[in-house]
Amino acid sequence: MKKDYFHSCLQDRLQYAQEFAKDYTIYLRSVEFTKKAESEFYRNNKILFLLNKILNLPTNTLKFFKVLKSRFILSKCLNEIEVIKKELKAYEEN
Repeated sequence: MKKDYFHSCLQDRLQYAQEFAKDYTIYLRSVEFTKKAESEFYRNNKILFLLNKILNLPTNTLKFFKVLKSRFILSKCLNEIEVIKKELKAYEEN
C-alpha cells in the first residue's frame, strides 16, 4: 500500500494511544500505592479501619468501579495499540 495521509494518522494515533496507556498505567500504580499506604496507616487500628470502610461504603464502591473501568479502558487501549501496529506493519511491507 502506498503511504498516504491515513498512514500518518495511524502513526499519530499510535503515539497518542501509547501516551494514553502510559498515563493510565501511572494512575493504576498510584491507586495501588494509595492502598498500600492506607493499609500501613490502619495496620494498628483495625477498628478505625472498619469504621472508615463502613462510613465511606458508597464512596469506596464508586472508587472501586472507577478502578475497574480504568483497567478496562487500559486493556482496550493496549489492544488498539496492537491493531495499529499490525496495520502499520502492513503498510511497511507493501
